[in-house]
Amino acid sequence: MPYVSPFIDPAQYISKVNKLSTEGITIDEWIGRIVREAADLSASDFTLVSEIKKSLDEYSATWTQPLLDSRDAASSLAGWLNRYEQVYLDMINMISTEQDAKDVVTEFNAYLDGQYPTKQYDLTAVPGPKGAFEEIEGFVTEDGQHIIAVLQGADWKQGVEELKKTLPQVQAGVKQVRGALADYATKITASAA
Repeated sequence: MPYVSPFIDPAQYISKVNKLSTEGITIDEWIGRIVREAADLSASDFTLVSEIKKSLDEYSATWTQPLLDSRDAASSLAGWLNRYEQVYLDMINMISTEQDAKDVVTEFNAYLDGQYPTKQYDLTAVPGPKGAFEEIEGFVTEDGQHIIAVLQGADWKQGVEELKKTLPQVQAGVKQVRGALADYATKITASAA
């Protein structure tokens, strides 16, 4: 069965990222509303309410930082995908010799061996975004390894021609996923403001 890039039809991943931003914003608004209501009650000199408000303030800070980290991770991942699409995938169009193919393999190996964006952030408190972002990184790895295998194959010229046939669709899909991640970061930023 021939390889099909997950970026050819990225609708389900875009939907997942959009849903996660909506969920994060909803939870953030809910926590904010509870903290404000507790503040209103604590002004009335209820001792129990002031203790609850203190706990809620601490929880709010505990929630807000992971949400902001997920925003930063989404933004970093969008930038990483931008490089993948505009630099690395675009290299395929420049292959005309076997040496070009070898050079592109070297570049792809270096890219895939580099640091992945989500590893720079502690996303354990936001498992939904963490899982979605790591899944997207995994697609880049899968795609890159496929490209490397094709370029190292016995009939690399035919492989390059096959890659070029689907390249515009793959690049468009990467761009759509990148856009969804950028939207996630923007929405979370607006929510936290």
